[in-house]
Amino acid sequence: VTVGLVVDHSGSMKPKMADVIAAAGAFVRSSSPEDEMFVVNFNEKVSLGLPDFLPFSNRSEDLGAAIANAPTLGQTALYDAVFEARKRLRTGSREKKVLIVISDGGDNASAHSLAEVLNLAGQSTILVYTIGIFINEDPDRNPGVLRRLAAATGGEAFFPGETNEVVAICERIARDIRHQYT
Repeated sequence: VTVGLVVDHSGSMKPKMADVIAAAGAFVRSSSPEDEMFVVNFNEKVSLGLPDFLPFSNRSEDLGAAIANAPTLGQTALYDAVFEARKRLRTGSREKKVLIVISDGGDNASAHSLAEVLNLAGQSTILVYTIGIFINEDPDRNPGVLRRLAAATGGEAFFPGETNEVVAICERIARDIRHQYT
């Protein structure tokens, strides 16, 4: 499987990053060593987390560092990040393609629109899982966007009550991907 971890690094995510990094590590450890993975980090800018010489990895150390080394500040360009991750997925060599989007669902900085992203998602075989991390008082939260993005691809949206539940969710997603694959 080719998997893209799309991770929100906007200012509202700062207190949640330790759990996000732990969840990404759990996902990698629960995945097949034959999988190829990459990271797309985003705040108001979108960046690939792995170095240019390493477009894909299956090592939790590489992927954890790719998430941890990005600054957590600023606004949110979720739609641009999904658009960029979709492009990177197409360069992967595995037949099955999956995105895991970890965000509060807000977007206040993208050049692309939700309609564009949903249209592209519905036209592809990419499966999108979303994990909404927010509290009810979070002004940037938008669970509807995360639900729509997952539903457009046949994926699933998760909304943990506590950020420490994200690890178990990532392990479940890895099992689901494996089960669908076999």
